[in-house]
Amino acid sequence: MGLLALDSVVGAGFYVIIRWSLINGEPMRPRLLERIRQNPGFSGLSATEVLTASLSKHLRLILNTHQGSSASAPDFGLPDMASLAGDSEIETFQEIARILTAIIAKYEPRLKNAEAIKIPGRQTGILEFSITGLVELDGERRSLLFSTAIHPDGQIQVF
Repeated sequence: MGLLALDSVVGAGFYVIIRWSLINGEPMRPRLLERIRQNPGFSGLSATEVLTASLSKHLRLILNTHQGSSASAPDFGLPDMASLAGDSEIETFQEIARILTAIIAKYEPRLKNAEAIKIPGRQTGILEFSITGLVELDGERRSLLFSTAIHPDGQIQVF
């Protein structure tokens, strides 16, 4: 059996992607995006679309988890939003945006310079925020935009 060498490490936290190569000349394992593209559910999607889908799924997980739910990362997820009360509606929205930005920066390291901004809602009772950030893909930085909708029942959609 050949020796294994760590070729690269990408990401942090819950998503650490490790690619191993065999030193003795055996074929290397395909990269993550190559394996995902071979998955029938992702066939025909570009690398950007696959990454965007992965980020969206992980953002939904982060934003729909209550802090304290994870024993290994007690601050993973969002705090109880009902306890937030600024002097004004604007201050409360700014505090929510600050919390979203901080949690995403900590637990979704693939999205660099993440920022959440309150945007006008289209439906009564639903708070909407945009989340912007940069990703590295094939050696290039690309800007991504996600929209979120915080429903009165606490569920958060990411699209």
